[in-house]
Amino acid sequence: MRRHMACWMVCYLLLGIVSADRPALAQDYTGLSTLSAGKNGAQHGLWVETPLEQQFKSSKRVVVADITGPGTITMIHFAFPASHIDKNIKLVERELLIRMYWDGEEQPSVEVPFVDFFCDPAGTKAVVNTALVNKCRGWNAYFPMPFRKSARIELVYEGPVEPGAELWRIMPAYSYVLYRTAENIPETEGYFHACWRQEALLLGKRDYVALEAKGKGKFVGWNVTLRLPQSKTYPVDMNEKWYVDGEKTASIELQGIEDAFGFSWGFPEAENMFPMTGYYPYHEGAAAYRFFVGDSISFEKSLRLAIGFGEHEDPMFRREYSKSGRELHLSTTCYWYQTEPHSPLPAMLPVTDRMPQKTGELSSRN
Repeated sequence: MRRHMACWMVCYLLLGIVSADRPALAQDYTGLSTLSAGKNGAQHGLWVETPLEQQFKSSKRVVVADITGPGTITMIHFAFPASHIDKNIKLVERELLIRMYWDGEEQPSVEVPFVDFFCDPAGTKAVVNTALVNKCRGWNAYFPMPFRKSARIELVYEGPVEPGAELWRIMPAYSYVLYRTAENIPETEGYFHACWRQEALLLGKRDYVALEAKGKGKFVGWNVTLRLPQSKTYPVDMNEKWYVDGEKTASIELQGIEDAFGFSWGFPEAENMFPMTGYYPYHEGAAAYRFFVGDSISFEKSLRLAIGFGEHEDPMFRREYSKSGRELHLSTTCYWYQTEPHSPLPAMLPVTDRMPQKTGELSSRN
């Protein structure tokens, strides 16, 4: 109970990821009155007051921020056209990607479908309320994102609508990125990363891999969707396994996927959103998120995160989910910080394969 009360306090913060020697659960306000060096700035995009090249009227790729460092991004905000409020037109789905590049790198450190980045994988929720991302007539992210030379954030639409008034009408219509400059960024500060994966597989035969990172860093959160298409039930007995620095046996293994996201005896029927954990129904399956703020998972060389049945799980589960037609559909968004260079992010699936599919339609490597 005490932990949940503390978590509620975090909901009202612009959260920072604290240094390793200060693993606090909540932001320290004692320095709020300190007159700090550095300047605050904001860059805008997508709206009619911005240059045409920063609108979806002229391109399917829009750079919403291009900032010279050193500095730290403190907040990202997106707004959709007013027609989305009344749901007169469809909300954005996984055809829109958000990408982020640090210090002039050629390959992004962040590449995630827009809706999944904000813990709304179907893109239909009126409200998302977590400690680090929230949504209610606006999509907001509060991950601190330090950079030393430059930061570039872009949106990329890969759907069928061509640039122009119609695309502008269904895409985010306004954005701002808030940041603060600094004289330098300490070596202890890692770069923000996020990646998305999706796969249909027979979990009785092999584990689903959500993340494979190399370098020094720490894992700070993820969100997951789980479905058994053409069925209104799905298993929750799989384990969540963090392999740190090349471990053969996971040093952190949580038993039961619902327990890993703060629930028990299956996910509840109704949605529940807490600052660090939450769940809601998703296409007759489940969507859940978990942020690791006071308990981030550090690694010196590498981190591998997988979902699969435990070594001592009832053999019945392995047999049942090794049968053709019992493929589980999983998707994950992982958030972490690390040193550069990072391993290439997994190749993004084609648009049609990103959407929730019927059995047999999603790419599988069984």
